[in-house]
Amino acid sequence: MNIGNLGKIEQMCFLLFKKTFIVISVDEEKENNTNLVIFILTDSVEREDITSQEANDRLVLKAIQDALKEQLHKRGVRILTGLGKYLQQLDKEGTGLLAKADFKQALKAFHLEVSENDFEPAWQILNGNDSGKVDYGEFKRAIIGEMNEYRKSFVRKVFMKLDFNKTGCVPIIDIRKCYCAKKHPQVISGHSTEEEIKLSFLETLKDACSKSDEVSYGEFEDYYEGLSIGIVNDEDFVNILRTPWGI
Repeated sequence: MNIGNLGKIEQMCFLLFKKTFIVISVDEEKENNTNLVIFILTDSVEREDITSQEANDRLVLKAIQDALKEQLHKRGVRILTGLGKYLQQLDKEGTGLLAKADFKQALKAFHLEVSENDFEPAWQILNGNDSGKVDYGEFKRAIIGEMNEYRKSFVRKVFMKLDFNKTGCVPIIDIRKCYCAKKHPQVISGHSTEEEIKLSFLETLKDACSKSDEVSYGEFEDYYEGLSIGIVNDEDFVNILRTPWGI
C-alpha cells in the first residue's frame, strides 16, 4: 500500500508487535476531524523467530567468543583498544572492510588463538554475500561479543558529559581534567598515586585512538568494552564508571 497519497502527516509511529508491523499515522485535521489511519504490513518486518541456521550461526560465534574471553580476561582493555586501532590501520582504502587474511594477521599480532575449524565457519557467516571482505567492526563484535545495552547506556552517559560541544569527539586534555582517580582502589591502598593512575588510564585509552589529541565515541566505547570483559556483575561495571566520572 502506498502511504504517499495521505497528504501531510503530522505524526508517524512505528510499532513492532511480534510478526506484524503496524504503522500508525495521524493525518492533518480536516473540518475539526482527525483521521487516524492504521495499516497492517505483514511482509515488511523481520520475524522474531530465528531459523535453525541462525541458531547454529549464533552457536558458532558464541564458541569463539567464549574461547577468546578466556584469553582476554586479564588483558582485555589493551588488546581490544589496540586491535581496533590495528584493524583501522590495515584498512588502507578507508572502506571499513578487510579481507580474511587481514583478520588472521590481526589475530596473530595480538596472540589471539582461534583455530581454523572455528575461524572458517565464522568467516562464512560474516561473509554471507561472498564479497571476500567484511566490516571489521562487525567482525570484532562477532568474535569477541559486546557489552549489554545496560552497560552501554552508562558509557554513553559518561561520553555525553565529556562531549561539551556535542561533536562526537572529546579532546584528551578535557578527559584528563575530568577523570578523577582519588577513589581508585590502588590510590586508597597507597600502592599508586592519583597521577600515576590517571596517566595509566590515558595511556591505555590513547592506544585506541586514531588521533593523538582526541577520542571518538567508538574509541571510548572500545576501552570500556575491553574493561567489561573481566567484570561479571553489571553493577560492579557501572560503579567503575560512576567513581572516576562522577555520574
